[in-house]
Amino acid sequence: MKTLALLLASAATLGLASQALAADVVYSEPAPPVAMAPVMTWTGLYLGVQAGGAFNPDNGDNLAIVPNFGGAGAAFLTNAFGSSFTSEFESSFVGGAHVGYDYQAGAFVIGALADINALDISQRASAFSNTPAVYTAERSLDYLVTGRLRAGYLVTDSALLYATGGFAYGQVDYRFGTNSPAVTAAFPAISRENEDEWGYSVGGGMEVKVTQNISFGAEYLYTNLGDGGSFTRLNGGPFDGSGAAVIAGQYTDFRTRGDFDFHTVTAKLSYRFN
Repeated sequence: MKTLALLLASAATLGLASQALAADVVYSEPAPPVAMAPVMTWTGLYLGVQAGGAFNPDNGDNLAIVPNFGGAGAAFLTNAFGSSFTSEFESSFVGGAHVGYDYQAGAFVIGALADINALDISQRASAFSNTPAVYTAERSLDYLVTGRLRAGYLVTDSALLYATGGFAYGQVDYRFGTNSPAVTAAFPAISRENEDEWGYSVGGGMEVKVTQNISFGAEYLYTNLGDGGSFTRLNGGPFDGSGAAVIAGQYTDFRTRGDFDFHTVTAKLSYRFN
């Protein structure tokens, strides 16, 4: 009997001790999982807008009027035409939109893009004959489309330096005008035509991703649309110093000389679907 009482007392003591130990144990919640920063990737489609300026530091010095004299009176007409030329280039604001796709391979990024820009650049040249008279040729451009490849290197995960190049297209507006009374009496004072001109654009830039989907950049391009083939034919002009009338069977072709080229610098904002 004493043995049974001793066993029961021991069991009770162990139970109380277990409860005391359990009361002293502190249970902590598991730590929440650590959020991993998304991996910065450049692979994917993007679209955006750009704005900047177009200019030509040569100020149009490469543009001149070329009178190609034809017919039997060519020598006489050449003497009647002076050799004094002035030219200028009108700079312009540039703004538009772009779309492209990039593929990232390690620290290298390659891709293709297309853009369209509205602008209002022009080159104008004036020449003077001995009549005296002023002959003015002008070519202007109000929109530009390019399709280009680009390849770059990631200097950091979020900063890309790149080179780019491809084709350029624009519809160039050619105009010719003169203040010669004899010419304007026989011909329209201004002739005008539009020509589709193809050329190329090359340059480079830098783009920085501020988030996974938003990037800012700056880009420089040199664009050359070539010399063009537009000319104006005046039958019988220009005229000698006495203001002689139209010379039957003679003609003079006026055209511009020099590539229609310019530079653009733009700031770009893009949204990336990656």
